[in-house]
Amino acid sequence: MKLRKACWNSLSLVFCLLLAVHAGVASAVEVDRAQVERYLEKLRVQSGAPGVSAAIMVKGELVYSGGVGLADVETGMAQDGTVVHNIGSISKTQAAIAVMQLVEQGKVNLDAEIQTYVPWFPRKQAPITVRQIMTHTSGIRHYKDGEFGEGEVLAFRQFDSIEEASKRWINEPLEFTPGSKRSYSSYATNLLQALIEKVSGQGYEEYLRVHVWQPAGMLDTQFDVPARIVPRRGRGYERDAKTGDLKNAAQENVSYKYAGGGVISTDEDLVRFGHAINRGLLLKPATLREMYRPQVPALYPNQGLIWFLETDPWGHRHVGHSGSVKGTSSDLVNYTESDLVVAVHVNAWAGKTEKGAEISEALAQLVLSQLPAGEAKDKTK
Repeated sequence: MKLRKACWNSLSLVFCLLLAVHAGVASAVEVDRAQVERYLEKLRVQSGAPGVSAAIMVKGELVYSGGVGLADVETGMAQDGTVVHNIGSISKTQAAIAVMQLVEQGKVNLDAEIQTYVPWFPRKQAPITVRQIMTHTSGIRHYKDGEFGEGEVLAFRQFDSIEEASKRWINEPLEFTPGSKRSYSSYATNLLQALIEKVSGQGYEEYLRVHVWQPAGMLDTQFDVPARIVPRRGRGYERDAKTGDLKNAAQENVSYKYAGGGVISTDEDLVRFGHAINRGLLLKPATLREMYRPQVPALYPNQGLIWFLETDPWGHRHVGHSGSVKGTSSDLVNYTESDLVVAVHVNAWAGKTEKGAEISEALAQLVLSQLPAGEAKDKTK
């Protein structure tokens, strides 16, 4: 494992020494880089992207970090696992960890009404619970065409608070009675930022930095703020619908959705995030079991608390999430029992992000096929 930037800030000496130990220990898993990069190149061609990257971590060891193609076409920067990019809705999983930490501390009740923690959110035709927000069963709508104004002007605005960012939609009626249906909603998830800030007394980014990112060793993860200078920041692209020519994706200020899709990170940081969860560094085992439990089996059997519960084509269970924003697509899969985590990023709009999930699962299979009998514990019974 590279010791890149391991001791840049005030992280403890113990953490730095642990990184050094990992760097000196031979892995029991050997990953064929050429084979991995053939998978990545396949996805790059399918998506029409300039670049695709991935990172693979097994039992805390970074066994692959790399990519194919370009992260920035204009500068020629190569795409690899250290490039910083917006992870879209994978940001929601970090909000979920933060909420569940507060649940562990007895400060949040998942079945309490959201107004208990977000008093400025107006009451609707029926009560909405925190759990319903985290399972997309709240009835709060998702985005709709045209709501950002002519020329999408609101997409460029900097919002200084989640309350201010939410004003244009919070007075609308619910689309359905909470708990009666499931409909994906980033607006609902964004309310988790307000909950975390109210209960913890910290700004949302500061809370994540102290309680999630630093404990997991995620040194390149932060809010996606356009004004910030971010070394190795990648670009997002799209193809012209008529000519097929590559062009820069439309830019956006994501200050209205930090919890729902406003975090930038690297593939390496994402697999560290998954490993930290698996090691119990962020949540206790009982809390993890609740987070990964099918929450609304009659409506959507694969829905945990934010996380999606999936089975790959080889019959192995994993949890994960995907994300798409500003011309990019990302995917994170975590085989929790085997402690195997894979992150993939594509820097052009890839249409269905499931293509990224398919590649993530295929890369995971390269590792699972090498584990001794009994170690690939995620196999369905």
